Amino acid sequence: MGMSGDFEHLEEFFARGASVREIFNLGVRFREEGRRPIDLSLGNPDVKPPPAYYQALHRVIEECERSPENFHRYMPNAGFPEVRRRVADELAAELGAAFEPRHVFMTAGAANALDIVMATLLWRKRGGHPAEHQGSPPEALLVAPYFPEYETLIRAQHARCRAIAATKDYRPDLEAIEGAIGPFTRLMVLNSPNNPTGAVYTDDELSALADVLVRKRNEYGVAVVALEDSPYQRIVFGEHRFASMVSHYPYTLFVSSLSKSLGLAGERIGYLAAHPELAPGHESWAVLSAAVSAALRMRVVNAPALQQRVLGRIGIGLHVDPREYERRAGLLAQALEPLGFRFAYPQGGFYLFAEIPDTFATESEFRTAMHSGDDPLLYVPGTVFGGEAYSRHVRLSACVPEGEIERAASKLSSVLG
Repeated sequence: MGMSGDFEHLEEFFARGASVREIFNLGVRFREEGRRPIDLSLGNPDVKPPPAYYQALHRVIEECERSPENFHRYMPNAGFPEVRRRVADELAAELGAAFEPRHVFMTAGAANALDIVMATLLWRKRGGHPAEHQGSPPEALLVAPYFPEYETLIRAQHARCRAIAATKDYRPDLEAIEGAIGPFTRLMVLNSPNNPTGAVYTDDELSALADVLVRKRNEYGVAVVALEDSPYQRIVFGEHRFASMVSHYPYTLFVSSLSKSLGLAGERIGYLAAHPELAPGHESWAVLSAAVSAALRMRVVNAPALQQRVLGRIGIGLHVDPREYERRAGLLAQALEPLGFRFAYPQGGFYLFAEIPDTFATESEFRTAMHSGDDPLLYVPGTVFGGEAYSRHVRLSACVPEGEIERAASKLSSVLG
C-alpha cells in the first residue's frame, strides 16, 4: 500500500466523524442566522467540580509559584511516581486488586489511554512482502451501540472491528459474544456506564462474560484482553452500582478519567491501569509496558503535570453529584415517553438513547422537523453508534442546564403533541 492508500485511509477516518462535525457546524450556522438552537448533542459536562478541586488547584499553583525549583519540567512518561502510587492505592481499595504504581500510567484523558492500548495490542504492519499478510489481521470486539471513536481507533491500527449487538435492553449478549470470538480476536472493549445507552453492567454479567473469555482462551491458547473504558463510573443512578471486569478477569486493562466524573473534560487527565495478575502472566506484558510508555512519549509526552499534582492531592474518588444528572435525565425521559419515544431508562451517564416515534418514516424526516423554527433541536443520530441497526435512534444529552431541557421538551411537544 503506497502513500495514496494511506491518504484514502485518512479520508475514511474523517468521514466517520463527519456527522458529529456537521452537528457542531449546524449549531454555529443556526446562531449566525439569529436562531437559538437547543443543543443536546454533546457529552460536555456542565456541572462544575466541587470546591475541594479548586482548593487543591490553588494550593498546587501556590506551591509551584513559591518553590525555587521549576515544577513545570519533564517527568517520567508514565507520570509522577507519587501520583501513580495514590491512584494504585485507591484503585486497589475500590476494585479489590493489588494494584501497584508500576501498573498505572497517567494519560491525557481516557481517549489517550484507549489510543495507546489499541496501538500496542492491535498494530499490524502494512506494506512489504505479501508473505507478511498470510494471516488475518487482529480483531477487536465492540458491544453495539458503542462510542464511535472506538471504531476509529481500532481501524487506525489496520485491525478488524467486529460489533456484537447488545440485547434489546442493552445488556451484553453472552452467546453472541462467545460466537464472535475467534483465533485472531485480541481485544474486547467494554463501556459501562455505557455511552450512548446508559446501561450499567452488573457483577453477575461481568462474571459470566469472564467465563466466556476464559473458555475462549483455553480453546485458542491466546487471551482476549478486556479493555474496560469507564469514564462514567461515578455517574451511576439510584440503586445501581458500578462493577468492574477487574474483579473477574485478570487480562483486564482499566481506563478512566476525571473528564466526566469531575467535570474536567478540557483538562485531559486520566489513567490506564493493568490488572496486577496480567503483569507477570500475560505473554505480552513486557512489550505492553514498554510500548505504553513509548506511545505516551510519542503522542503526548506525558499527562498534564499541573492536573497530575492536583490529582495527587484529591485522589480519584472526588466527583460531582450524580443526582444532578439523574434528575436531568429524568426530566428528559418524562418529556419523551408520552410522545411515543421508546427507550431503556438510563442507569448512569449523561444520555438517553431513544427510538423515534412511529409517526416519522425515517430519522431524516424527524431531523427536518427538529431543525425547523427559531429553536432547532440538535442531537446525534443513532447510526453513529453502530450503523443501520440504529437508524431510527437518537442520542440526547442531559448534561445541559435544566432550562435547555425544558426548551427541548417544549420543542418536542410542539412538533409531536
